[in-house]
Amino acid sequence: MTRLMEEIYQQPAALSGLRKYYMSPGAIPTQALRRLVRRWPPTVAFTGMGSSLFAAYPAQVFLSSQGIRSVVWETAELLHYHLKSLGPDTLLVTVSQSGETVEILRLLESLPPKAKVLAVANVENSTLARGASLLLPMMAGRQTAVSTKTYTCAVAVLMYLAYAIARKPPRGLTQALEGAIDEIEKVLDRAEVLIPPAAEFFGQPPYVALLSRGADLASAYQGALMFKEVVRIGAEPLSAAQFRHGPVEIIDPAHRYVIFARQGETAKLLLKLTDDIRSNGGRVLLVGDQSFADLTNVRLMRFEPVPLGLGTLVDSVYIQLLVHELALRAGLEPGRFWLATDVTSEE
Repeated sequence: MTRLMEEIYQQPAALSGLRKYYMSPGAIPTQALRRLVRRWPPTVAFTGMGSSLFAAYPAQVFLSSQGIRSVVWETAELLHYHLKSLGPDTLLVTVSQSGETVEILRLLESLPPKAKVLAVANVENSTLARGASLLLPMMAGRQTAVSTKTYTCAVAVLMYLAYAIARKPPRGLTQALEGAIDEIEKVLDRAEVLIPPAAEFFGQPPYVALLSRGADLASAYQGALMFKEVVRIGAEPLSAAQFRHGPVEIIDPAHRYVIFARQGETAKLLLKLTDDIRSNGGRVLLVGDQSFADLTNVRLMRFEPVPLGLGTLVDSVYIQLLVHELALRAGLEPGRFWLATDVTSEE
């Protein structure tokens, strides 16, 4: 078994341990959290790079549903262009698996001395963890290949944080997380049945577009990163709405399209886009909890509904297994960095 596959299979246990920890009273200390800003509720600014950034989308969507302003900022852009927008009413949430990413370190150096930072990190003795006013551990265990369990654990921690910010009891979130873990285990148990036909359908396309809306944009962005890191395929994450504004012109039978569609107000729009791509010769991998009648040019991967944006936990495990299989078929070592490193040290 490859290192990447080992870490893929470690995710249910990591998420279960995280769930138990964050259900404990005081895991997110209320008073310490509120002392980080002048007024409550704050404007929440999530920042990170790569999968640490993408993990924030479900939490952002949840906070917006509660009427709490939040933004998701790439740390490099925040560092160089938007620092002055941070004020005493901004809760700055910095997310980094290693806690040593170059942009995160430079952000810490650029903040005023009295600035307060909430860190979500996997390495608890990292520079970020030590320099933060409040640390929320990812609890993913050691990550040696490309980001798998650190992504899923970051999503879950940020959702527990969002619930704390919104002053909501975490019971409903914990139930949703338990459901997501159950679905992940089903996918892992059936991987030998589910993944080879999907790999045959997918092949080695020259271009992949991953499309969704809302919280499931996390799946599109993280999935595209996995295709690029593991299979070396050009993969583009897009809002499904943006796809209709021009990119729809490059629908081609040689390309592949991954659409993440779940129950909600935009589900019909995502299914309509699936049908339009299929009808014009594009081949679509449809992932989510929706059914689809005409499977011509469509491969459906349907899960049980997972609320609160946590469907991305299931999506990401499925995509991890798929790209692992595609990499093996292409003669690549899955999860091995060739040009990048696990901790980015240069902007």
